[in-house]
Amino acid sequence: MERNSNSTNNINCVADTKTGRTVLSFEELKVLRERKLTQEEADFSEEHLSIVWWFLNEKKLPADDWFDVVILRYLLTVKRWFTLPELRRYSFTTLAVSAMKSAVNTERRKQNRRPQTISLDAPCKGTYGDPLVECLAG
Repeated sequence: MERNSNSTNNINCVADTKTGRTVLSFEELKVLRERKLTQEEADFSEEHLSIVWWFLNEKKLPADDWFDVVILRYLLTVKRWFTLPELRRYSFTTLAVSAMKSAVNTERRKQNRRPQTISLDAPCKGTYGDPLVECLAG
């Protein structure tokens, strides 16, 4: 792996010579996430915002529930697009859609790991409709 420096954003990238991919370290990715968009990035993100709406519509995801999840990854993709010139060999739409898919999948995995809330009045499995509270009482 060899290290390249992008002087405009003070980000040092690691180029994996085997795969040809550019990898950001955890610290570099954190810096990228936390910094504000430049004016050029903000203009670009506004110009291409229709990609986010298309994605939500295409995946039939309600904007009220999913906009925050996908917009954060979309904006990170905009920052990466401007920070890592080697990404320009790909279509921005391809990168943004891929990133938003990843964000949705990550959020769904997190939601599936959360404990499920159930009612004590819900029927207990293995009984003939007895409430869960009676099963727990013994």
